[in-house]
Amino acid sequence: MAITAYPINAAAGAPAYSSQQFRQALTALLSPGGIGLRAQPGVRPGSGLGVTMAGSTLTISTGAGVIQGGSSGTQGPYLLVSDTPVTKTVDAAAATNARIDLVYARIRDTDADASGARDGDVLYLAGTPAASPVAPTPPDPSYITLATVSVPAVGGGSPVVSYSQRAYTAAAGGLTIGQVAPPAPYLGQLWDSGDGPRRWDGTQWRYLRYDPQVSNQSSAPTSYGTTGAWVDFTSAQWTPITFLVPPSRMVWVSIGAAIQNTATTASTAWVGWRASGGYTRAANESNAISTWGSRNYSDRRILLTGLTAGASVVITPQWNVSSAGTVGSVTRTTDGQLTVEPVA
Repeated sequence: MAITAYPINAAAGAPAYSSQQFRQALTALLSPGGIGLRAQPGVRPGSGLGVTMAGSTLTISTGAGVIQGGSSGTQGPYLLVSDTPVTKTVDAAAATNARIDLVYARIRDTDADASGARDGDVLYLAGTPAASPVAPTPPDPSYITLATVSVPAVGGGSPVVSYSQRAYTAAAGGLTIGQVAPPAPYLGQLWDSGDGPRRWDGTQWRYLRYDPQVSNQSSAPTSYGTTGAWVDFTSAQWTPITFLVPPSRMVWVSIGAAIQNTATTASTAWVGWRASGGYTRAANESNAISTWGSRNYSDRRILLTGLTAGASVVITPQWNVSSAGTVGSVTRTTDGQLTVEPVA
């Protein structure tokens, strides 16, 4: 039967449901893991099925997860529960090369995979030592990664457990967490890899919100020996801001300060910024504040667009005076604040 409805009481033995039909029904409640009847596999959010190491012993805590059947597109997902901690022993380190081992949870279902078994288990699989080692791939089609273990060569230190390849599952409409992105995101799906929630816009993951980065001026220059040119504030005076360009490729940059130059009626003082790294821009009238023969308290906010997503950019505050008088009472650039606000 191509269409099954749940739950309906049986009469004279019908309807009757197979285990595969029951698994397929679960996909209505879980985030998708691909087309058709695939669900998003992974560990239930939280500390369940956590992997710790003491000496050469790995301990996998109790927990639960979802394992997508890997033998066919209609196999559906399995629920795996471990109600007792499991221990495994890490193989001895290799003599010359490091390796990456795998801790994973497995489902075997002979009706789908012809394995001859019907069970679930938590397993350890040692990797192959190599100059650039990679985690091994289990022989079982239906499994989820719980952790990897980086094992240095003899004399290289202690093994290290990592969750970087560990996926988490979620109910349909729920927030997926963890470093592994949902495998088949739908429009509006939410994911938090640890650095803030993101939303799938149909093409890419977009952060919902970014926290602004702020650098406050700590002290003023003690001398304005250079005139008519842009000069960096030292990092001790005013620390630059380094940021990564978001997927939107847009950021707001703001700068404000108290500036004064009354050395003459035509003396000017400027505070601005320059950009370097993945985006370059010099300080000039378009991104700075100024005063002319007077004093001024102001700020300026501009939107940068068309940047390279993922690029690292440094914003460095600068000053520029046309002439200089007594520092502090005649010529000054003080109380500055630099702000970078990535656009989600």
